[in-house]
Amino acid sequence: MSNYLFRELNENEDFDPAILDPSVYFTQAKFYGDWQKDFGREAKRYVIYEGGTHVGYFQLVKYPLLLGKSYLYSPYGPVLANFSKGLLAELKSKIMKIAKKENAVFVRLDFSPPPDDKTLVESFFKKAKKVTYHAAHFQPRTDWVLPLDKNEEALLAGMHKATRYSIRFADKNGIASEIITHDFEKYFDTFYNLMVETSIRDGFSLHPKKYYESIFKNISKIPNSYLAAAKYQEEVLVINLIIVYNKSANYIFSGSANKYRNLSPSYSALWAAIRHAKKIGCENFNLGGISLGETYKGWENLSKFKQRFGGRQINHSDFYDVVNMPFWYQLYNLRRVMKV
Repeated sequence: MSNYLFRELNENEDFDPAILDPSVYFTQAKFYGDWQKDFGREAKRYVIYEGGTHVGYFQLVKYPLLLGKSYLYSPYGPVLANFSKGLLAELKSKIMKIAKKENAVFVRLDFSPPPDDKTLVESFFKKAKKVTYHAAHFQPRTDWVLPLDKNEEALLAGMHKATRYSIRFADKNGIASEIITHDFEKYFDTFYNLMVETSIRDGFSLHPKKYYESIFKNISKIPNSYLAAAKYQEEVLVINLIIVYNKSANYIFSGSANKYRNLSPSYSALWAAIRHAKKIGCENFNLGGISLGETYKGWENLSKFKQRFGGRQINHSDFYDVVNMPFWYQLYNLRRVMKV
């Protein structure tokens, strides 16, 4: 008989993986699953017990594929207390049962914290091909995080000199930044228009508009989350969306105008966001994913922008898959190869 009990939670039950990992990302929080549901995706949450003690949490989101197929993904999860053989064996068995029940081609896992013994994990789970890493629904493998344990002067001193100059230049030339903590939905149209403008300029694809609408509709339910906006002569040039979870402020989306970019409004808005995070007691400011070599082509300029604010690189787990339909899984991988 198994020592582990897996239980799917209902809508009204608490789901708090931070009990096991204080640094867990907001993508394993209940509100993230609720966003996905509001957008029309299925999200399921599970707790793993060993003798009445919590030893694991994971949230799965269901994404569609061509020809009526789908896959499940646990963004920065499962969150596990340990990587024992017994727990990994039971986890694989349970995940396979879920995949069969949901008729999913595969289930992608994204362990948090990352496993130290990759060989052990790979004896149970299939390591995903690198070519499949860079897709819209999968989280980046490397983040850039700025610790907020210094005063503002020291944070500025830790930045690249060009970033310090840009922040001061924006201030001297009339860029005004503000923090927005309520009435988020009234800023949505401006935010989305800026996102569209940014995507065209920088050559990346957006999620459907409804996805961002869902986030703006629900952001007020997340304590301390906020927008950081930069204006010039009352015209909004930049809006940053910051989600606060587990004493970490997360820089999720940023839209910026083509006008007045020479006045450095993006630097002003991000510095305002960092200062506010420190003010409300956050320990870290996560600037999000950065480019590493060939994995995330096209992110080079954005990565430099983030890194020049100071901080350090955080590496995440490799992706591991549980394959339910081998033929369709091979077709999925082939399609990702053809898109590169």
